[in-house]
Amino acid sequence: MGAVVMLIGLAGVVFVVVLVIVVVGVARNSSSSRPPTGPVPPMGAAMPPMGAPLPPMSAPMTPMGVPMAVPAALQARVRVLLGENKPILAIKEVRQATGLGLKEAKQIVDALRSGPLPEPGPYVPGGPGSVAERARQIRDTGDFAGAVALVQAETGMGAEDAERFVAALG
Repeated sequence: MGAVVMLIGLAGVVFVVVLVIVVVGVARNSSSSRPPTGPVPPMGAAMPPMGAPLPPMSAPMTPMGVPMAVPAALQARVRVLLGENKPILAIKEVRQATGLGLKEAKQIVDALRSGPLPEPGPYVPGGPGSVAERARQIRDTGDFAGAVALVQAETGMGAEDAERFVAALG
């Protein structure tokens, strides 16, 4: 009976030692694989000196890397609000008109302070041919944003899905 108790005690000690080794190993691995806190500039990128003026804002980009198209009427309303020194209302207007998030709407308002943004191209809803054929024709003229606007209007796709659709057209 004493041998059984001694064997159980030895097994308990071995279990605790293995558990400690595993916990220490996991702790070491997780601390070395943590992502860095804060933004990390690309390798070799020159950092601007403190207080240096920032370059003018460019048009916000869609997930596919295309400048985001903003209708002229919305651009005009935002410019009026900015002229009245109401940037928060301008951001709210962009969010309501486009359904974008706060960050994207702010990027559009900031970009509009620097100049006009591209407008969605003209498209003919319900025109001859399939949506894909008409979107391809518009895209091939160089108006990617117009092709995306057509696909969104006729299919109800979101911007990202419509961009993928237009980009995948042969």
